Amino acid sequence: MPQLSDLIPAPTAAARPLQDTELSCLDAFIERLDDEVGAASATASVAVLVLSLRRSDRIHALMHPDYALAARQSFFDRVQNILRDKDQFVFVSEDECWFILPQLSSEALAILATHRLLNALSKPLKVDAHTIFFSPCIGVACAPMHGQSAMSLLRAADSAQQKARRDNHPFLLAEARHGHGNMQADLQTALEQVLDSNQLNMCYQPKVDLRSRRVVSVEALVRWPTEHALAVATNILIDTAERCGLIEMLTMRVFNQVLAQQVAWKNAGMEMLVWVNLSAHLLSHEQLPKILSRALDIWGIPAAAIGLEITESALINDIEHTTDLLFELKDLGFHLSIDDFGTGYSSLAYLRRFPIDELKIDRMFIHGMTESIQDKQIVQSIIGLAHNFGLPVVAEGVEQENTLDALEQMGCDQIQGYLFAKPMPGEALIDWCHNFHLTR
Repeated sequence: MPQLSDLIPAPTAAARPLQDTELSCLDAFIERLDDEVGAASATASVAVLVLSLRRSDRIHALMHPDYALAARQSFFDRVQNILRDKDQFVFVSEDECWFILPQLSSEALAILATHRLLNALSKPLKVDAHTIFFSPCIGVACAPMHGQSAMSLLRAADSAQQKARRDNHPFLLAEARHGHGNMQADLQTALEQVLDSNQLNMCYQPKVDLRSRRVVSVEALVRWPTEHALAVATNILIDTAERCGLIEMLTMRVFNQVLAQQVAWKNAGMEMLVWVNLSAHLLSHEQLPKILSRALDIWGIPAAAIGLEITESALINDIEHTTDLLFELKDLGFHLSIDDFGTGYSSLAYLRRFPIDELKIDRMFIHGMTESIQDKQIVQSIIGLAHNFGLPVVAEGVEQENTLDALEQMGCDQIQGYLFAKPMPGEALIDWCHNFHLTR
């Protein structure tokens, strides 16, 4: 494993240019990347990861170089077990670093490394008296598919990272250059095969009412089949479906699997409201209510047993059409939720127009609320706003007891997160709910 001093330049400040030691470190990184790109082939690719940390202590790190170096050392200790000896990374600012992952037999390995990196950063770092929270976002680019020089590869990864941040995705694979679309083509072919054979896995994560400590509903979460030769992250799965015109087919596969699971639960004596995520692309589909209604009729499940989660940003693409569509879905009996609330541009006027049943606060604010006054104020404001409209609030991504305590004090209605339960297969939910309710 390379030494820390070889990988991480000295602390930088936004108000000054990079120092000579930092420039030489970056120069060495670029030179290494150029060499790896030159040696890359279809069977031995090189990946570049551009990681935006969006760390909670960024200002403090800029003002205190000794602390910044200690924080970098802690970061290095956290991620070094993920990296191979041949991998390399470098900080280019207090809030961004770049990774080289050479000699990959498959681009899917870059996605796997990205997952591991995101998982490593899902927990806060403790440095001195500070707790550092991250809201990481990663852009991934692979040679020769996305570029044939160090700079073109970095530009592709950086562009992917910025798009992922805008779209609220944890990471994104760069768009293939013309003539180098093998991975996208492979993903499309694999997705078509998975959809045709109905191999998608479904997991369900409970939503718990804070007052009664009872499970009131679950969210359905689609997963790529674990037995498949490719490892495909959920956001890549969704992005591929949207890019290839397969999102309607994917949604209906998910919807029908959810309905089949509800039939199985009902036969076992349990009825459960299930929330299903709707893609922004489907909101423009005029036949969506009829398509969903037809599936309900086939399975004999009422619309009232289904909730539809729609992201805040998706709602405002076409206000008039969206409003009409939501009312049509509501008239059929579906429950409706605004997902990732607080990250988009909706206004009070829009909230008044939409027939929404609940607001779901984006996990980004939940993760930072116990350490960030601003995030705490945002969460408190959203809860107050929702209650003024008569809407319950769901906090997503709750993982710590102190977060739960703070949300209770704010009057949050429901929580969803690892503190109570990770997503689980449908057949495990009945026993889990039984045991959960017995202990409370």
